[in-house]
Amino acid sequence: MMTNLELRKVKSWSDALSKVIAKDFSSDSIGELLKCIESLIQGESGMITLYSKSNRPKTTHHRLLADEDPEFHVTTYENGAYLLDPFYRRGLEDKLEGAFTLKDVAPEGFEHSEYYSVFYKNSGFENELCLILQLQSDFFLSLSIVKHEKGEVFDPRDIQTINLIFPLLKSVFDRYVSNYIQEVDTSFENHLDNALETFGSSMLTPKECDILHYVLRGYANKYIAEKMDNSAETIKHHRKNIYLKLDVSSQSELFYLFIAALKALPEGSKQDPLVYI
Repeated sequence: MMTNLELRKVKSWSDALSKVIAKDFSSDSIGELLKCIESLIQGESGMITLYSKSNRPKTTHHRLLADEDPEFHVTTYENGAYLLDPFYRRGLEDKLEGAFTLKDVAPEGFEHSEYYSVFYKNSGFENELCLILQLQSDFFLSLSIVKHEKGEVFDPRDIQTINLIFPLLKSVFDRYVSNYIQEVDTSFENHLDNALETFGSSMLTPKECDILHYVLRGYANKYIAEKMDNSAETIKHHRKNIYLKLDVSSQSELFYLFIAALKALPEGSKQDPLVYI
């Protein structure tokens, strides 16, 4: 038999879904649905991000805490930090779909990456559960639910709950995105994926560029060494030279150099973003 709490959650979920359908999958009803999904698994905040496989993303909904800054959590992310997000990389490159924690998708050593140290760690996301949905018309979507209290985790029952409603959520968001791309300009400015591949190419050797791209995406020296058939010490030496050539001395400086270069990149350019700053 269901407890009173479980019954209230089912009622809340049913009401939210009914509003989505009654309001023809409108943006405000999707916002209410996000709030309901948070409560289903005891999340404290949430965010919905729509990705085009040919353009930069758009955060369509967010429910940040009062002390969280949209400029940091949304604008910085959309302006280029997303390129280093393992949830985005796996959704784009591997067409990953389902409910995942950071541990499920991040490369070994990700906790030492620039993205983690400068952006993710400072986001206050103590534990994140991200739903990745592959949708129609060359789009995919992430629905991120976050716990902020240290030590709080999503347990297997939370994953099970999300998996039970996942097919329904996919149908809902397929319809919502179909409406959204007809009503809103989804050009999202110029596509930046090429910028990650060319970043640093005007100042570094091809090998150093390859190492830099691995570093930015969070791979540890050991992994990079294996991929490039070098020793970990050799990779460490190259990383030191990369920092010297780019005139940075820390992870945070490298991360913000990357973001600043992307902001300066003219639309359609395929050159190294560094030439514009």
